[in-house]
Amino acid sequence: MSYYLGIFGGVGTNPSAAIIKKKRIIAFAEEERFTRVKNAPLVLPINSIFYCLRKANITIDKIKNISFGWDCPHQFYVVPKKMKKIYSKYNSLGNNYNLNLEQRIRLGYDPDKISNELKWEFAKKGQKFNKKIFYYKHHLSHAASTFYPSGFKKSSILVLDGLGEEFTGGFYIGQGKNIKCIKKFKLPNTLGGYYSTFTEFFGFKSNSEEGKLMALASYGKYSKVIQSKLNKFLKYNKKTGDFSLNPVLRFGGNRNTNPRFSEEFIKIFGKPLFNNKKISNYHKKLAFNVQWRLEEIVKLLVKNLIKISKISNLCLAGGVHMNCKLNGMIANLPEVHKIYIQPASSDNGVALGAAMLSAKNQKGNFSKMQHCYYGPEFTNKEIKDYLKEAKIKFKKVKNIEKEIAEKLAQGKIIGWFQGRSEVGARALGNRSILANPLMKNMKKKLNDEVKHRESWRPFCPSINDYRYKEYFGNVAESDFMILAFKMKNKFRNILPSAIHIDGTSRPQVVRKKNNIKFYRLLQEFEKITGQAILINTSFNIQGEPIVNKPSEAIRCFFGTGIDYLALGDFLITK
Repeated sequence: MSYYLGIFGGVGTNPSAAIIKKKRIIAFAEEERFTRVKNAPLVLPINSIFYCLRKANITIDKIKNISFGWDCPHQFYVVPKKMKKIYSKYNSLGNNYNLNLEQRIRLGYDPDKISNELKWEFAKKGQKFNKKIFYYKHHLSHAASTFYPSGFKKSSILVLDGLGEEFTGGFYIGQGKNIKCIKKFKLPNTLGGYYSTFTEFFGFKSNSEEGKLMALASYGKYSKVIQSKLNKFLKYNKKTGDFSLNPVLRFGGNRNTNPRFSEEFIKIFGKPLFNNKKISNYHKKLAFNVQWRLEEIVKLLVKNLIKISKISNLCLAGGVHMNCKLNGMIANLPEVHKIYIQPASSDNGVALGAAMLSAKNQKGNFSKMQHCYYGPEFTNKEIKDYLKEAKIKFKKVKNIEKEIAEKLAQGKIIGWFQGRSEVGARALGNRSILANPLMKNMKKKLNDEVKHRESWRPFCPSINDYRYKEYFGNVAESDFMILAFKMKNKFRNILPSAIHIDGTSRPQVVRKKNNIKFYRLLQEFEKITGQAILINTSFNIQGEPIVNKPSEAIRCFFGTGIDYLALGDFLITK
């Protein structure tokens, strides 16, 4: 039997591992869930690898191929010279970027270092690691991660992120087993870099908190003046969407210590927001226009891609496509017939894509990725044993879904820990904090007492499939909370805490076949309230990864304003 292991890590953020058997995903996990360090930067996914092997019930010698979602040999030996050539003409970047470029690249992308570290980690467990690692282009891995599990026989594919080797995304066409690149976007032109720069400008963490900028954008409005300012930073062709970014404005400041932005950047856009400074109306307008320009460019890119490929099915991947407002706009384009977005669109998804590239020539088709439940799980016995050992009071509930639904209807906030953990940035009903969307003050309560984050941040709803169109109309179904759509006006007063200020929501469609326990919970809530919809946010607090095991759920429960915790079939109260 052939098993294929895909990995990504040691470079950038979001390291992960995935195992495929017979073109079916067996296990898929992110390193941050094990290390408890958000995004787990610059480490190999050691814990994720060993989890995937345990879940598959195999040792490393049973793996046919190990694949890596970044072309590290190319990055290590070739890219430094190319990057230096690209940036050598921008003398103003000086020591802040150019001079240490080769050293920084060589620290993270040495294929011998990666191989030796894996040998050492397996040796510590008494196993011999003598596998060759196959390195795949980063954006090809992204493209594979979304096309192969999409269920499409053929599709246009758009990949957009901050950086992969010396490129920042591209156009691809997927047909059967084959994926062909037809266009690449090259540094210094990067839409991911554009958005992360403004994420930092607003005082948020780049490569982590871009969602805050997206949420803030809904509070602003269009401005011709700001668009003219943005044109000095990111220009684009209004027919094709082709874009060019001014690297001096992006990299001119010291990115590690203050000031982080060049004088020229500050002259154009004002002083950056640091130390939680109050967000002004100007900053709200700026956020809106930063988002608007991104949407406008990507809209044109999608239209151009489909015009070239003549294929109206569309697959999306890359960190830029974690922007659900952008994705919702794309899904509504008349040129797009069907859309599929890899739920782990950031670099956590390239491990899966790399594994699929290795396995693509095996017989049969890849199974459609209909859910994200590929991480660790805990039986009722394991949970009970832990609770007894930790001396935590609990009771076993015969119908946990019914009891929790009753408490949700009363306005209680619930920690919901069930089954296998999700992969990707969204909690989708297994590692979730749940609340009643009918209550007007629930958004504020969740932000203030549980999530400990900005009061203006929205929350997303989970909805049973048979009610989805009632709430959202005839739009693309979103199983992964990665598309934002306008909710019907009549629900604005009924579900105030599930709708953002601009009238949009980022829904999850819940299906019985994918998550029966969560589905039943929504049904029980519907019996009481008439609405098959709940607020669903990730089971964590700001700055931490989503909880992965019972002890982490307990700590989060007792450290926040969560009222009850459902661990499997066990109910814990304070």
